[in-house]
Amino acid sequence: MILDLEKLEANKCYSIMSNSIFPRPIAWIVTENSGVINVAPFSYFAPLTSKPAVAVVSIGKKESGEPKDTLANILDTKKATICIPNSSHADFISKSATSLSKDSSEIEEFNIPTKRVNPDFPPIIEGVHAAYFATFRDSYEIEGSPTLPIFLNLLSVYFDDLIINENLKVDMKALGRVGAFFITEGERIKA
Repeated sequence: MILDLEKLEANKCYSIMSNSIFPRPIAWIVTENSGVINVAPFSYFAPLTSKPAVAVVSIGKKESGEPKDTLANILDTKKATICIPNSSHADFISKSATSLSKDSSEIEEFNIPTKRVNPDFPPIIEGVHAAYFATFRDSYEIEGSPTLPIFLNLLSVYFDDLIINENLKVDMKALGRVGAFFITEGERIKA
């Protein structure tokens, strides 16, 4: 069967792509603006280049048509912390996907613990084994798309000392997405 993606409705394309391009890594992005800490998960996320270190994440709009808080905050402050979650964060990730008002914090609303390891960037989520500190690089408007791909410069990275050795070999179990499910080490976890 060959499906013409250009003729399918957006929700059908999303379903097909999210169930066949996997596992998709989760960028659990923390932003901070006017004293409000925002955290939201995005599974349309990928590294693009290593030197310079750049990643891309596609961020949609709210039902009202306004940019999601993560996008608005990144465009305003030019900074973000990208946490790479593990299976212990599945419940918090689901909760943090909830749309709240711009002046509400998912951190406070859902009691998501954080810690500040880089004073120049938003905090990381406690328990993550890796987090990238990023700045806004560029965006690329795709005609007809409800999402905006943004490119982020990955300036530095935090690693829990337990998952990296002196040779910079990283051994971690990250959480990914397969359709409506989370996945880690080949095991499906209900979202």
